[in-house]
Amino acid sequence: MKSRNLFVGILILFAGVVALLSTLHVFDFHWSVAWTLWPMILIICGIAMLPLNEYVKSAILVVALGMGCLLYHVENRGYQGNPVTRFINRHVSNWDWDDDTDDEDYTASKTDADIADEQHFSEPYQEVAKASIDIDFGAGDLTVKAPCAELVKADIESNFVNYSFRSEKGDDNTAIYLTGKGHSKKIGKDNMNDLDLALCAQPVWDFSLDMGAANAELDLTPYKMGNIKINGGACDLDLKLGDNGCDTKVTINTGASDIDIKVPSTMDCQVNLESAIIGKDFIGFEKIERGVWRTPGFGQNEHKIIIDLSCAVSDLSVVRY
Repeated sequence: MKSRNLFVGILILFAGVVALLSTLHVFDFHWSVAWTLWPMILIICGIAMLPLNEYVKSAILVVALGMGCLLYHVENRGYQGNPVTRFINRHVSNWDWDDDTDDEDYTASKTDADIADEQHFSEPYQEVAKASIDIDFGAGDLTVKAPCAELVKADIESNFVNYSFRSEKGDDNTAIYLTGKGHSKKIGKDNMNDLDLALCAQPVWDFSLDMGAANAELDLTPYKMGNIKINGGACDLDLKLGDNGCDTKVTINTGASDIDIKVPSTMDCQVNLESAIIGKDFIGFEKIERGVWRTPGFGQNEHKIIIDLSCAVSDLSVVRY
C-alpha cells in the first residue's frame, strides 16, 4: 500500500473491525451513542488536512480512534435505547431472513414480552427543607406532572426498560435515584418508555436528568428549583420555570436538540451559551457580550435564574412569560 493510502486504509480497517465485532455480538453497537461523538468527524477531517507525512498522520489517527473508542465505551454504559436503534432493529434486526414464520424466534417475538410493563414508585413525604432527584432515563417520553402529596411519585410504562428506585435520607434532605436499565434485545417497532413524574411542592429541589433521544416536557412552575442539570443526546426539551422564592441554576448539555425554555418575567435571567451550530431566539433578552444574554435591568429583582447551555447542532429558544 502506498503511504498516501495508509490513512484511508486505517479508517476502512477500523470500520470493518467494528462492523464485524458488532455482527458477531462481541458488543452491541448503538448509532445514537456514536452520534454523540459526531465532533470526531471534524477531528478526522482535520488530521487528513494536516501538512504532515502520511505515516505521522496515520499515527495521530490511530490515537484519535483510540480516544473515540474510550469515549464511546463511557457513553455506551448508560445506553437504554432510542429512535435510531429502534429504526435499525425494526428494518434490519427483525427481518426473517429464512422466511420461516414458524421458527422459534418468530414465535418469541409475538409473546407477552412485547406487552408494555408498568412500574410505580413513590416516596412518602416527610418534612425536609431540601430534596434531590437523579433520573437516568434514556429514550422515550418524560413528563413532569402537577405536585403530589408524596415526596415523589413516578408512573412508568415501558416494554424495554426496567427501573430501580431508591432513596437516601439525611437530617434535612432526601435524595431520590431513579435508574433505568434497557434491554436492546427487546427493542422493536412497538417501543414504549413513558415516565410520568410528580414531586412535592414543599422542599427546594435539585433536579438531575440524563437522557438520550427523548422527549421531555418539564413544567417545573409549581416547584422550588435550586439546581437543574440536564444531559441529553438528540432530544426535544421543553422546560418551564416558575418564581417560587429561590435562585435557580440551570445547566444543559445536549447534542442535536430542540430546546424551548420559558422563564418568569418576575425574575432576572442570564443565559451563557456555548454552541457549535445553533439557531437561537432569545425573546426579552439583551446581548451583553459574546455568548452572554441578560434580561433588562438585571440585578433589580430579588431572585435570578442562570442558564448555562452547551449545545451541538440545536434549535434554541429562551423566552419570558
